[in-house]
Amino acid sequence: MFFSMPKELSKGPHQLDLFNDFNTVTRLHMFGRVTTRLVRESNDDYERVQVSSPEDVAAFLHDYFRDKDREEFLVILLNTANVVEDIAVVSTGGLAASIVEPRQVFKTAVLANAAAIVCAHNHPSGNPEPSREDIRITRQLVEAGKLMGIPIHDHVIIAGATYTSLAERGLMP
Repeated sequence: MFFSMPKELSKGPHQLDLFNDFNTVTRLHMFGRVTTRLVRESNDDYERVQVSSPEDVAAFLHDYFRDKDREEFLVILLNTANVVEDIAVVSTGGLAASIVEPRQVFKTAVLANAAAIVCAHNHPSGNPEPSREDIRITRQLVEAGKLMGIPIHDHVIIAGATYTSLAERGLMP
């Protein structure tokens, strides 16, 4: 038996009732017609916590980064009360670097309807000092966030039991 193309493919996006017909969305996605996914309202995988300082961010992410042997760049998605709604891994790199694209950072934030974000990444070397590239990408992300109306509260680098806040160091415009 062959899988037939759904009749919905002949409709334009404005003619579909995507919220009321999950099967339609699923079938259309299989054919590559729908590329945007709905983001869940909240994440039940961890306790929702309010982050109000770099210490809070470091404590929240310490266990996650503890055994990582490669650099990972995360975005913490916050609501208007600075409560963590979700966390997204934007990039996984090598031992000393991770490529971060602003479009991926803000795609995640926009789809989740985040009021603000905190960027965080680890330094597996154990040295929490920001590199020139860390500072450059942070400044680029802050400027993009201003344009999009999604502020970046901080960029925290976690290295073992220590951390560095780029906001506390005055390295964010």
